[in-house]
Amino acid sequence: MKLIVAGATGLVGTEIIRQSLQTREITSVIALARKPVQLDEGADSSKLKIVVVGDYGEYPDHVKAEFARADACIWTVAVTPFRISNFDFAEVKRVCQDCTIKGFKAIYEAGPARPFRFIYFSADGTPRDLTKKPRMMGEYQLMRGETEHRVLAFPAEHNGVEVCIAQPGIVTNSTTWSRAALASLFRVINIFTSVFPNVSRKQLAAAVLDRALRGFEKDTLTNTDLLRLGNAALKA
Repeated sequence: MKLIVAGATGLVGTEIIRQSLQTREITSVIALARKPVQLDEGADSSKLKIVVVGDYGEYPDHVKAEFARADACIWTVAVTPFRISNFDFAEVKRVCQDCTIKGFKAIYEAGPARPFRFIYFSADGTPRDLTKKPRMMGEYQLMRGETEHRVLAFPAEHNGVEVCIAQPGIVTNSTTWSRAALASLFRVINIFTSVFPNVSRKQLAAAVLDRALRGFEKDTLTNTDLLRLGNAALKA
């Protein structure tokens, strides 16, 4: 399989890259990012090609050429709720929605394999009913919901395309002291309640890689689905 990982230097993107390089069935990895990807010391990079772009909304011909015959793409590019206060909403929408659509079109124009699987990272709680504005971050939430609708329409508009929306809750990991503490806290909380949906980045990466390889069981994966799939893949 030839896999494209968009947002390859992000929290989840780096873990997807790490696991994909260790997955035998994946023979080629295109790491799409706005800066060089840093690998773990000793990592085998023989099947990795790092493609740096100035903007996720612009794809010159030499970049498109790297997308040719790709079997799947995992699209993690977004402005998360924790960072939206740092940008104008127009820029947030451009990154979350416009760049997603332009990135997909660039890959499709390059001539991917058939079927071509596209996994779009959204978030737990993103509304599908766009007539009801959520009380918290309403404009942002509706924009993410609209983006999901547009991604779900890709197969009807493009032959040979399959799509899936990943809706993880809070993504935990142990890359920093604060995030390690948060991950430990959620492990305790999860024993007593599931009121705060969360998933480790290791589980999340394993889940979406498994679906990219084996196909989609449904068009939307909830946090519960991602935990189930991720744990099963990690045990395999």
